[in-house]
Amino acid sequence: MKKKFILFTVILIVAIIFVLFPFKGKTKQVENINEYAKEVQSIKVPDNTKIVGLGEATHGNVEFQNLKKEVFKALIKNNGCKVFAIEGDFGGCQKVNNYVLNGSGTAKKAVEEIGFGIYRTKEMVDLVQWIHDYNKKVNESDKIRFYGFDMQRYDNNKEGLFSYYEKVNPSLVDKYKNLLRNLNDKTVYNQQADKVKDGLKEIENLINDMKENKAKYIKLSSEKEYILVLQFAQSIKENATLRGADSNYSHVRDKYMANKIKWILEYEKGNMIFINGHNGHIDKSSAVGFYTSTYTSMGKYLTDEFGDAYYAIGTDFNKSTFSAVTRKDRDKTFTIKKSNSLVDQFINLPENEYFMDFKKAKTNPDLKKIIEEKQPMGNVGAEFNSWQKIFKKFYTLNMVPSKAYDGIIVVKKATATEKLKD
Repeated sequence: MKKKFILFTVILIVAIIFVLFPFKGKTKQVENINEYAKEVQSIKVPDNTKIVGLGEATHGNVEFQNLKKEVFKALIKNNGCKVFAIEGDFGGCQKVNNYVLNGSGTAKKAVEEIGFGIYRTKEMVDLVQWIHDYNKKVNESDKIRFYGFDMQRYDNNKEGLFSYYEKVNPSLVDKYKNLLRNLNDKTVYNQQADKVKDGLKEIENLINDMKENKAKYIKLSSEKEYILVLQFAQSIKENATLRGADSNYSHVRDKYMANKIKWILEYEKGNMIFINGHNGHIDKSSAVGFYTSTYTSMGKYLTDEFGDAYYAIGTDFNKSTFSAVTRKDRDKTFTIKKSNSLVDQFINLPENEYFMDFKKAKTNPDLKKIIEEKQPMGNVGAEFNSWQKIFKKFYTLNMVPSKAYDGIIVVKKATATEKLKD
């Protein structure tokens, strides 16, 4: 009996190993790969594109953070794009926008307002400083605007909202500061459910006040300012809804982010916008839904709404040393190495980064086959723990590249970001 148990255990372990580590033969190298692997600076999307999304395989790599600027610069030059949006707090990113347009404060202080530790890096400061300096050299109509399309913070949205009310209806400011006091960044992750519910009711009341007094408030300000401030209030409502409702958090959040991107596009009068977030959000196929059938990615919402006017660029790597936060809320650096048939095509090329447009890649039968079959692609979020290095399944996601993206940037070797010191 004992021998049978041991034999069964061995068979089970072998089966698990084959599932988690399937045999992978040597990848066939596509001939003339140089015809399809291009410099990032060459990126030019189709003229009908309204939204260009750039994903990140991890949040904690220097190269992926630098790609924000590199890709955006290519879009400025080749497509005339002038709007930058990031997976950051809507209200906090308005402070960044104020800095890049008006120069008040510093780039470092502006970056600290984005709302998430993953952005408190030298690379993000350099990006914001570059936009600020660029704007000083161009005409008003050519200046870059900066937005956030996330809603997981309260304070900067409340500040923008109350600043507006000081102008249009100051008698309500103190009242609603008190009524919304429990919706704050300090307790955003652990506030009591009943207090969140009460706050949600009050922000809905304030939104109703804005709508009922729209003409009056616009007369005291402007239509553009009114529309912006209403989005501050909407962000507060969305965050409270996420925190206090029995909802699928990731699914609802991605829907809210897609709605915000749509709002930004309308606010910018339909001019092309560049958005940046994790691969899982940019993805057009909801590949993360492998873990939950109720999840629909932001990129899928955008694809359903805009069709091929949404152009998604994913990223992947061969070896990554990255920064992340552990479950115990400690900053730590990890190193992982992975491969797949697509990434392997770039390994023998001389540079560290390459872009591939999938429409062009499909003209090559061998490449077409590769990008139309499932690949274990890099997938690391803001949190990562040592045990996740054990199996590739914990830091990759099986997805079909051509279904998820319109193109990809491969970084062969990625290095870790360092958080700025206070």
